[in-house]
Amino acid sequence: MCHLAGYVGDRPIASLLLRAIELQEPYSAGHASGLAVIDDGILKIEKDIGHVARVRSTTKIESLGGTTGIAHSRYSSRLIRDPRYNTREMAHPFIDDTGTIALMHNGDFDNYRELWNELRGAHIFRSYSAEVDDITDSEVTVHMLSDHIAEGMTMEEGLRSIASRLQGTFLLACISTEQPETIWIANWYQRCVVAVGENEAMFSSSPIGFHDVRDELVRMFEPPKNSLLKLTRKGVEVMPLDMSRRAPQLELDRSELGAHILDLLRRKGELDYKVLERRLNENGLAQALGISQEKWEEYRRAGVTVVNPYIKTLDTLIARGKIRERVDLRPEGGIPDTPRYSYSLI
Repeated sequence: MCHLAGYVGDRPIASLLLRAIELQEPYSAGHASGLAVIDDGILKIEKDIGHVARVRSTTKIESLGGTTGIAHSRYSSRLIRDPRYNTREMAHPFIDDTGTIALMHNGDFDNYRELWNELRGAHIFRSYSAEVDDITDSEVTVHMLSDHIAEGMTMEEGLRSIASRLQGTFLLACISTEQPETIWIANWYQRCVVAVGENEAMFSSSPIGFHDVRDELVRMFEPPKNSLLKLTRKGVEVMPLDMSRRAPQLELDRSELGAHILDLLRRKGELDYKVLERRLNENGLAQALGISQEKWEEYRRAGVTVVNPYIKTLDTLIARGKIRERVDLRPEGGIPDTPRYSYSLI
């Protein structure tokens, strides 16, 4: 899963958002990093392969300014298998042909090839790589959105229309020069935490992204799933996204999940974040949710995740002195030193 952040307000935007995704990347991202901002009405973007520290050294990303921005730290299982999928052009955010809309995505689309085939004759797909004859699935959505806007739809209408056609997992976040101090988020069932302050608003995939500014923000909350969010200086507006879908209401028993985590670490030894998550998905997480394994697999295929409650459970076990967390640097997707959290019993 990727890790995202966005901000509207007067704080130094590059340092704030890069820090937000850098804090999150050891969980499962860091394959590529990017930042798009609107600065004096102009959309600007910098991105490259690798974690934030690397991209700071290979681009001018820290020089970006403005009052509105979105940042992305990419994870892709596909590029782990084949590093040729990790290119600067395949990194998020993506821009439309007019250079006025930037969009990023967390998740995976099952039907992106169908959508790509519909769009490829009319749009430039900057993520296309002839070496693998493929694109980043996420880029289809920025062109779909641009087309809807050109047809006269509002941003709200365009995002709802796109959401109804997407199959898979998704949270889309976008900015446009037409609304230079607004971030739009279309979230089916991905991680999203929102915080508001005085004359500012921010979102992050996980709470750790707010670490440096948590005490300065007035209110922090997790909006409902299947929601459309509008972030401005005035705050956050929450609306329904896709009325044809019904988001499942899941309650996680974190005590039970914690017991499964401790049992796995006792039997398997040290495990990194992704391996531990995969083993819990196979055995343990369904029980902690109070549903059958078959139902949990059905939910997962529909794009349902419970990543933030899983992270909260890990943090609780750390705070109680049950497990320890450390960061390893490992080669992934052509990047020699991708940071990864690992966990072991104390």
